[in-house]
Amino acid sequence: MNGVDMGRILHSNVACSHIQQHIATDMKRKLLERIVTCAPKIGLMLDEATGLNKKSGLIVYLRMQLPEMESPENIFFDLVELDDFGAEGIVRKLLDALDHANLDESFLSKTLVGLTCDGASVMLGRKSGVATRLKTRFPNILVWHCSAHRLELAVGDVMKEMGAINHFKILMDKLYALYSTSNKNRVELKECADGLNIQLCKIGRVLDNRWVASSLRTVEAVWRSYPALHRHFTHAAEDSARESATRESYNGMAKRLSSHAFVYNLGLMYDALQELSELSLELQKQQCNIIMAHKAICRQIRVFEAMSERLGRYSLLSQRRVEENSFQGVPLHAGRLTDKTLNQRMFFGSMARNLEKRMLSQGKDQTGYNKLIEDLKVLYPQYWPHDDNALFGECEVETLCQLFCIDSPRNVIRAFREYRDNNGTFIPDELNYLLTAVNTVPISSAECERGFSQMNLICTANRASLLPSTISSLLFLCLVGPPLTRFNPFPYVRSWIAKGHKTALDTRSRKRNRGMEAGGSIDAVWAVLDK
Repeated sequence: MNGVDMGRILHSNVACSHIQQHIATDMKRKLLERIVTCAPKIGLMLDEATGLNKKSGLIVYLRMQLPEMESPENIFFDLVELDDFGAEGIVRKLLDALDHANLDESFLSKTLVGLTCDGASVMLGRKSGVATRLKTRFPNILVWHCSAHRLELAVGDVMKEMGAINHFKILMDKLYALYSTSNKNRVELKECADGLNIQLCKIGRVLDNRWVASSLRTVEAVWRSYPALHRHFTHAAEDSARESATRESYNGMAKRLSSHAFVYNLGLMYDALQELSELSLELQKQQCNIIMAHKAICRQIRVFEAMSERLGRYSLLSQRRVEENSFQGVPLHAGRLTDKTLNQRMFFGSMARNLEKRMLSQGKDQTGYNKLIEDLKVLYPQYWPHDDNALFGECEVETLCQLFCIDSPRNVIRAFREYRDNNGTFIPDELNYLLTAVNTVPISSAECERGFSQMNLICTANRASLLPSTISSLLFLCLVGPPLTRFNPFPYVRSWIAKGHKTALDTRSRKRNRGMEAGGSIDAVWAVLDK
């Protein structure tokens, strides 16, 4: 297309599809052969969604640490097309895909240590969900409800308890609807912002089905654009060219925006969402393990308990501006009697309670979760007691060896003793194998969500006819394959030719006509452009 000589043939979209599938298949084969040879501990990450091609698929990631790796990595494995959306059909398709890659049940019974997915009933149903069926086949796997999704559920529980949040959300949704559906309103808002030297940020939804970080960006955008928003509503309410009902609507929006309740709630939500967003991003990190997640959650619960007694940065700032009856140069008023103000103590207390309820358990199994955490703590020096008990942690280490199917627990116990003697400065190989297994258990399926985002970049509305197998191979190249600067094409060219395919320079094929394209009457315009 850009005039580069690409040979005689292999220029069609069909040839492109065959070539990328050949490269992806060859890359996946090499990786899977390495996995089967090394037999590392494996964690499964699953999620189900429907793409723009209207086909439902199960995206599968493997979490593992090969000998060449310094820490476990989340690696895209496959996009499996689903024809049966029940738990039994999903398990069958999943096991067929793994078996096709030589990761059969015999191999998985020795290496599979963890499974994480979102809280959909088909995935985590206690009687016949995907996790329950897999646990029947592999009794030792540790099933983990995605921590990032559980955080969203905890926020939802807080919304149910605190009715004032719904009043805040309704107003924020009105702002989103106002500027997302009207180019005229966006232009007018930009003109108001330019007049105040304010840089606008996009206003989205708040507390919907996206991560809390998205809600934080919306609240931050309203905080920063507050004077421009109020000016736009005020000017629109005074615009005689608009209908009277529209002017009244804008006038009501301006009054609600400048009420004490909204400004105070905006500061509280800014503080809360900032904390929740940072926790969510912490839980989504690839290196985050069970103990790191537990520590971050417990710390956040303590922070919310403290914030119930002491205002945060933005809450304190909004409270002061309410007392001064002015926020960012906008006069404030008491508002209506129906305006709901969030109770600081109840709001952050509810945050702490619901985080503890949702996050510090495995479903309804509080005892099992506490036992697992206590067993895992013995592997980390910061949790060791000060008294010198020679047998400390050995029962827990043996329990963990049984849980993660590690042979010869006595060797691991002796390595643990050596680990304690050197105060955790050096990890013996036998104990490192156990620590690797612990770190391999995935605690978040956020990687699957990012995989679906990449899938939607590949399978666009103009390319919705792509087959799931083609999308899967393209995803593998995008998510697992090396960058172009690190890509060595020669092994794949040789294997392509070895399979009997023709090269781009094959002289037995018809040569592409690369003559001058006739433009007809527009040749005169092209002649002008050449000068």
